[in-house]
Amino acid sequence: MANPATTAPTAAKLPPWAMLGAIFGVVSAASILTWGPIGVSGTYPRFVGAVLRRIVPDMAHANPYLEKMGSLIKPETFLVIGLLIGGFLASRLGGPAATNEAVHTGETTTGKRYRDAFIGGVLIVFGARIAGGCTSGHIISGITQLSVSGLIFAAGVFATGILTAKMLHKGGR
Repeated sequence: MANPATTAPTAAKLPPWAMLGAIFGVVSAASILTWGPIGVSGTYPRFVGAVLRRIVPDMAHANPYLEKMGSLIKPETFLVIGLLIGGFLASRLGGPAATNEAVHTGETTTGKRYRDAFIGGVLIVFGARIAGGCTSGHIISGITQLSVSGLIFAAGVFATGILTAKMLHKGGR
């Protein structure tokens, strides 16, 4: 008869992605319980509102959207700062694959890639604000709370991402 202690799955035998996924789920749930649902796209209009309140306070206070978004000092602001720091560190510490020029298709100069990344970022934030939240809010917080809209949004994001990747790489892996 097999010893149950030797046949039970252990944390060491789980694939790394499963362990990280479980940790991420626990941290997400703790974050929602502690602060509420997270998302980062609201940080950008809060930043604009904070700047406008310093430069032209009457205009900022007259804008109902900026007033509704509230103060810049929220947990999401620190999440955005962490994302910026993490992205920078990953680009510097990630080794040759992090800066591999072959990964960048279409544009040949660094300036054009920065331009395209900036335009893409602005469009993503614009779309996220129209949708009432970003992928962090809809997917991470939504799925953690078992929201049907979060699950549908995630399915749409991944389906669109797969289709776009296939179109861009025309038969490539």
